Amino acid sequence: MLYSKTAKYAVLALAEVALCSADQPVSTKQIAAASEVPYPLLAKIVGQLRRAGLVVAERGKHGGILLARPASEITIQDIVIALDGPEVLNDCPLFLAPCNCEKECAMHPLWRPARDAVVKFFEGSTLQDIAHARGEAKKAL
Repeated sequence: MLYSKTAKYAVLALAEVALCSADQPVSTKQIAAASEVPYPLLAKIVGQLRRAGLVVAERGKHGGILLARPASEITIQDIVIALDGPEVLNDCPLFLAPCNCEKECAMHPLWRPARDAVVKFFEGSTLQDIAHARGEAKKAL
């Protein structure tokens, strides 16, 4: 139940938006360069994030991306679900179908605690946390 590379790119891109001015749109080209996300993929990701209500996209010469709400109110879980869907939280490493925990497989007693820890991390970590960590990492370079 680890999230997709696309969701990872979304987290990194939104962290860059969070590091920039909260009241000025950030251009998608600037976000792509700063987060090292391929620009064509970022354009698709922004559409999904917009539909999920996580960002506001403004077109035009001075357009770009703004967070739809404060970074402290957007969790990693919000982003992952926007890109990968809610079923990613119930992925089992042994089966293709999402696990509903009704019929436990042999892996269940080992996987469930790890899955619960990852979900707790997703729920408890905000975009602000990730942006802060990225900002500190950039200063260290």
